Amino acid sequence: MWRAGQIALLAACFLWIPYVVPGLEELQVVGPHDDWPLTDLLRSSPRQGGAGLAGALRENRALELDEDDDALLEAAPLPPPIDLGPEPPRATPPAPTPPVPPGQARPPAPPPERVERVEYQGLTREIEDPSHSMRPFYQRLARVARGERVLARMSVYGTSTNGADRMTSQLRRLLQERFGDGGKGWVPVSPGWRYQRHQDVEWSSDHWRTFVVNRGDGPLDRYGYGGVVAINRDDGAVARFATVEDSPGSRVGVFRLFYQAWPEGTSVRLSVDEGTPRVLSTQADTVEDRVETIEVPDGAHELTVSAVPAEGEGSEETLRLYGVTMERRGPGVVVDGLALIGAFTRVLRLFDRAHLASQVQLRDPDLVVFWMGANDAVSSSVAFVPERYTEHYRGILRRYREANPEMGCLVMSVLDKGERVNGRIVTRPRVPRLVQTQREVATAEGCAFFDTYEAMGGEGTMARWYANHPRLVTDDLGHLTASGSRIMGTLLYRALLKGYDDWIAAGAPSP
Repeated sequence: MWRAGQIALLAACFLWIPYVVPGLEELQVVGPHDDWPLTDLLRSSPRQGGAGLAGALRENRALELDEDDDALLEAAPLPPPIDLGPEPPRATPPAPTPPVPPGQARPPAPPPERVERVEYQGLTREIEDPSHSMRPFYQRLARVARGERVLARMSVYGTSTNGADRMTSQLRRLLQERFGDGGKGWVPVSPGWRYQRHQDVEWSSDHWRTFVVNRGDGPLDRYGYGGVVAINRDDGAVARFATVEDSPGSRVGVFRLFYQAWPEGTSVRLSVDEGTPRVLSTQADTVEDRVETIEVPDGAHELTVSAVPAEGEGSEETLRLYGVTMERRGPGVVVDGLALIGAFTRVLRLFDRAHLASQVQLRDPDLVVFWMGANDAVSSSVAFVPERYTEHYRGILRRYREANPEMGCLVMSVLDKGERVNGRIVTRPRVPRLVQTQREVATAEGCAFFDTYEAMGGEGTMARWYANHPRLVTDDLGHLTASGSRIMGTLLYRALLKGYDDWIAAGAPSP
């Protein structure tokens, strides 16, 4: 008995070490954002696991969000900036267009104003776009910049690298500060994974069961635009979406609920603030995807989505809800952070084809970004077959482009991925080959390409980013910290601005 007590005490000491020694946070049995063991058994809506994202959610111990972007970038071990050469002379900005008298045709819109080079100074990698796939997004940005009441929508599909919406939050903030606040964008009705988070929104949910596209076991393979369908476990199912105090996400003018109507559908209650609830039926003779729009005065609001108890029999598992969008009326930019935690690239093939097309058309993005491949980069050699990966990725891009040929398409390469070899952190051998494969896939399917791997520093980046102060990657050498996510969002933002300015300099050609 005494021997057993000694062993238990020794084990407890080892378990305590990661909580008091900096740098060992990934070894904690229960992290600061984790549930205590067995609590999922008591939860009315158990959540699914998060594939190593826990460390990416923990705060950096030193420099974090209190530091400004310039100081963070200056401290980061980034590659040398691209030499932009001498700045060409810029034309005088066009004068405002006078009002058009009734009955007269509106003259052509003036060309958009060029971007000052200082705005993308420090650019480390440009977007490769031989097929001009970014043109639809740049055209919409130009309309936003002219003050038209439109939104430029960008949707970013990613893995756990962006499972907390941090990179997309940084991108959202920078684009909205420059072009205009279009709102938060897409939020699932309920998290599909334990560690799924969303920035720029107050979001909570309870009593939902979720199916995610990763597993391919959802009803009818319909997972909604964000890859997560929420089904009510009982009459207590509820989800809340509220604005936050600071931009982005501080104001909303239009809520939209994306949902499935089907023969066994019941009703859902939609309540804004303290107003009179709206009851929406999700019953239909056949299965179809629908959107319910709720317009509100532009400002701070909260939308509550809840199941309506049915008379007689219980109403559990009768609602199939995909997500809520929170937008303003424009002009502005919206960035959707669509995280598929633990997903391989090929899982995007598991959407029902017609359903995916309807979701893309209903969401109507101007640019879809694919930041996939993180899990493919670290999978076993048996699980990763380059030829099959190429075939699957090309088919995925084709499906999205066929759903809306008018939208832009951008493939972001995988980040550097590190591993420890003889005490050193080195780049995993598959990473450079995977980056090249992703470039070839993007080019073959007429999509633009952003070399994230080279933009952050190429081979050996994980060693440099891990040793940096503040640390930019977590101990698993594959996920970004909050600071690392901010840097990555800034690098992509600069590349977007440079591409937009080049499009303007080329005469802002029409399709």
